[in-house]
Parts: sequence; structure tokens; C-alpha cells
Amino acid sequence: MELLVARQPVFDAQMRVFGYEMLYRSSSRNEFDGTEENSATAQVISAVFGSADTEQLIGRKNTFINFPQKMLLDGTASILPPNQTIVEILENVVADEDLLAACRDLRERGYRLALDDFTTSDKVERLIPLADFLKVDFRATTPAQQMDVALRFKGQLQLLAEKVETQEEFRSACEMGYQYFQGYFFARPVIASSRQIPGFKLQFLRILNEIHRPELNFHKLADLLKREPALSYKLLRFVNSAWFGLRAPVESLERALSTIGEDAARKWLAVLTMANLAADHPTELTVSTLVRARFFELLAKEAGLGCLRDDCFLVGMFSRLDAMLGRPLEELVEGLNLHGQIIRTLLDRPRPGDAMPPVWKLVLAYERGDWDTLGAGAPGADVKPQTLTACYAAAVTWADGADLS
Repeated sequence: MELLVARQPVFDAQMRVFGYEMLYRSSSRNEFDGTEENSATAQVISAVFGSADTEQLIGRKNTFINFPQKMLLDGTASILPPNQTIVEILENVVADEDLLAACRDLRERGYRLALDDFTTSDKVERLIPLADFLKVDFRATTPAQQMDVALRFKGQLQLLAEKVETQEEFRSACEMGYQYFQGYFFARPVIASSRQIPGFKLQFLRILNEIHRPELNFHKLADLLKREPALSYKLLRFVNSAWFGLRAPVESLERALSTIGEDAARKWLAVLTMANLAADHPTELTVSTLVRARFFELLAKEAGLGCLRDDCFLVGMFSRLDAMLGRPLEELVEGLNLHGQIIRTLLDRPRPGDAMPPVWKLVLAYERGDWDTLGAGAPGADVKPQTLTACYAAAVTWADGADLS
């Protein structure tokens, strides 16, 4: 069976990653009856914790896994490590005596339970005494319902607001008493027309602008780096590492740049510069941006766009500049030395013949767990589901291991 596996972060109130919910689907069909869903989910759960590729997606983080009724009753969850597995009980289960007994057994084994898509008029009330988390869908409930759940269960259970899409919703959920948050609010831009980009961030934008000129001017770039001691230190530390095996240490920024070469300099400085731009945001914003950039780069080769791999990496890197700087993306990319197709892909303004935008849509769909869009594929690019998951897992490993310190 061909599997699609992605992850979505769950944050605490301090915007630290508490864990990940695994988003998954079998590519055999986009719709399932109950039997197929149970079969596919069982195989994916086994893959998530048993495969070299998918194990990279979770590390040692808490992992939310969806369980339909049959899998709760047949004990499938017991194959997973209880110390990091949170069993997410779907909203369509029937809370009969058999299910209650299965959930009690899971609790006794050390598993934590979460009730998915909980509402105040929920049919799974009998499961509440066994639950650790209540998940409330902020797209499917009203503020009054969200507050009602908070008033009833705050202090008794851990409340998780899911599908939180804006900073305003995040703040509102915090004020209500929700402790955990899931959604893309951390990566959505908060645009303020009067907001000025701080001076130190302008300096990083100048570096970004310089590294994307058609031909690098190492002298000018070194001059810009001299004004950023932290970046200069990291560059020299990188060049003088065992990786390069130099006989004598490099002490000149200009020589360091020439040593690693244009291609490596562009990518290395892009990664560290973007990390600095996002320094006042959750670390996950940087990590997820790196995952996105690397995923697009790896997928480009598989989709027949090998000659555009570097450009694909840049699209992923720049796609969240608006969230990092609080300015419209269109305004920000105008000041960078990017060629037309990169800009058109970033701003969703494709032209006939542009090869990058269709594959970019696959990247964004995979990230969201939008399996229907993935099922349609990218015109002219025959990318198999297992290739998508392998590229995504490799991108996660690369981003999680990036030295941003």
C-alpha cells in the first residue's frame, strides 16, 4: 500500500512544540469506507514507528495518532510506545461498554487519550473521565461553544484548540484557558501597514539581496557580513570545520566565501539569514520553512526539474518572509534579485510554460494533508506517493538537524 505521511505541530502557550499530529492517507483511494480506513490506518501507524523514513518525522516528540472505533477495540494502539503516543479518539465512535473498557485498558498501560472534535453537545460524554485532552475545532465551533468547553473543563482536562489559523484566534484561545494549539497561526503573517522593518532585519534583507545576484561579489558580501558578527563567526566556524579538511585556518571572510564556492555560499547564507529574520518567532517557523524549502528542492529532481532545484529551494525559503517581517510578500520580494518564475511561483501568478508552480502546489498540499489535491498530481510530473513521503521525511531530517545556533 502506498502511504502519504506528514506532520502538523501542536504548540503550548509559550509557542514551544509540544508534539505533532500525524496526517496520513493511503493513496489507493481518496475516500474510504470503514473497513478500508481501519486497514490503511493500521499500516500507517506501523510505518510511522517502524520505518526508517517515517520515524524521522517524529523523533522523541509527543505524537497524536487518530484511532477509529475498530482499532480501539482490537488493541492496535498497544504496539506503539505509550510514553510518546497520544491516542486520538475520533468523534464518530460509539461510546459503548466495549469501547469504555478498551479505553480504560489503554489508560492503565500508560497511554494518554484525546477526544477529537469535541463540542458541548458531544456524544462521547462517557469518555470524558478517561480523557487527558479535549480537542476543539475552531473552524467548526462558535466562540460561545469554545468558551463553554473552556468553562466546563478548564482545570480538569488539557484543552487543545485545533485549526487555529490567526494570531487573534491564538490569543483568544489563550484567554479562554486553552493550553495547546494546532494550526497554521504561527506561519500566518500579521500585516501592519505602519510597521517598519527593524534595522537589523533590513541588514539581513541586504544580505539576501546580495546573495541572489546572478554573480556573487565576494568582496561586497564579505563587507556586509562584517556588520553581522554572529554570521561572520558561523561562516568561519563552518569553513574551518573538519568537513573541509584545510591545512591552515581561514581567517578572512572573503576567502571563506571563495572556499565554499558560490552555490554553497548562497544556500548556507540563505538558511542562516532566514533563521535570524525569524528569531523573534517560534523556532518551528524556521524549521517548517526549512522543511518546505528542502522538500521542494528534493521533489524538483523527482519531478524532472533538476535544473531548477536551487530556485525551488529559494521559493520555499522566501515563502514565509511575510510572516517573519509582517509585510506583504509582494512588497518584500520586489527588493530581491529573484528571476521572474521564482516571483511568479511565490505570488501565485503562473504563466503558461512555468514548470515550478504545479510542483509547488504539491508541496503546499502535502504540508496541509490535502490528499485530494495530491491525488490530482502535477501536470507533466509523475511523482509517486512513496516518493513524496520519502522526500518529505528526508527534508524533515535535514531541517531538524540544521545548525542554527
